[in-house]
Amino acid sequence: DRCSYCDFFSVPLIKDPTFSTIEYEISYVQATLMNIQNWSKLFGAGPFSTIYLGGGTPSVIDRRALKILIDDLEQFVDTDCEWTIEANPDSLDKALLDMLAGTGVNRISLGIQTLSEEEWPILRRVGSIDEAVQAIELLCEYPFELSVDLLMGIPNKTNKGRQGHSSIMNSLEYLIGRVSHLSIYDLTLEKGTLIESQVSSGKLIMPDSDELAEERDKVDLYLEGQGFHRYEVSNYAKPGHECRHNAVYWNMEPYLGVGSGGVSTIQYPMCEESQELGTIIRITETRDISAYIEAPMEIPKDIEIIDKKTALFEFLMMGFRTSRGIDLKRIKSLFGIDVEECIPSALKRWNSEIVRNGDFVALRPDNFDILNRFLVECLEELDL
Repeated sequence: DRCSYCDFFSVPLIKDPTFSTIEYEISYVQATLMNIQNWSKLFGAGPFSTIYLGGGTPSVIDRRALKILIDDLEQFVDTDCEWTIEANPDSLDKALLDMLAGTGVNRISLGIQTLSEEEWPILRRVGSIDEAVQAIELLCEYPFELSVDLLMGIPNKTNKGRQGHSSIMNSLEYLIGRVSHLSIYDLTLEKGTLIESQVSSGKLIMPDSDELAEERDKVDLYLEGQGFHRYEVSNYAKPGHECRHNAVYWNMEPYLGVGSGGVSTIQYPMCEESQELGTIIRITETRDISAYIEAPMEIPKDIEIIDKKTALFEFLMMGFRTSRGIDLKRIKSLFGIDVEECIPSALKRWNSEIVRNGDFVALRPDNFDILNRFLVECLEELDL
């Protein structure tokens, strides 16, 4: 079953009568490896500086299939590769960690979301808080970098719980000293999810924007005092423990997304389909898993050419999410423009909230709450 807030692409395991479950999973893994091999040759990609196994929960597949995937991926990695695998507490055990410890995997991203007894059933998380705590304690016995995902702004049956010490602060107090990285997202009500219908019907109450802003301020202040810095809107790390893979997205660097539903983004001039300087191509793999297994490179893919203005706005949107900000030199080389000449009014209006550091322009991390308003003004002003 899905968690109550989840709208990610997922399907039940399709059991082809000619395959056992393990054979089906291995066939999917082999198709994915073939996909990586072919895309790497086509775009001259690799060795990879980061690998991220996730966007699903790879820890739930048969360990034999997972081992085949990881062993084969070894040929594509750089010597200093950051290699992350996502896991949920209920699918994590010593046998899996022992297996991973003997591979190139060096980072675990654990989906916890909350350690609140009240909020766990609201989110309909699989397993239990006890299992989550046991998984964290077990991970502390291994040399992996550990990142944990949490949610803020979880609705409840009354708003009395919003007063005083919030549940996320209790979660953080336990996690500090055990993790080096935290991703803390505001819960978004996605259309069609169970939690959205419960809020719409009045069964659950969402915190208002002021409560959420106050809670985020408490989180920022507490984590700063514990040696974490907010290096992106939703991400905190101890110095030197920032997620390098996420930075690939935020810096709008080329990346390959493989597997059913995977998304790749390739910039001009890497791909011939994108002719104008500054345009990018986005490729989405089929969501038909059986078709993907049968012919991963032959199945029609959704190919989108993103024009120069849209691509530039994506650069601004992703770059300004980070404390590092946008790289003026890189934008100049990719788009052939001076971005400060494209959005002068927005930069002038928000000048007191902007930090300049060499070739980088960023919003002050303590004022990330203005990000959406600032970006709207940037979009309105862009004229390419």
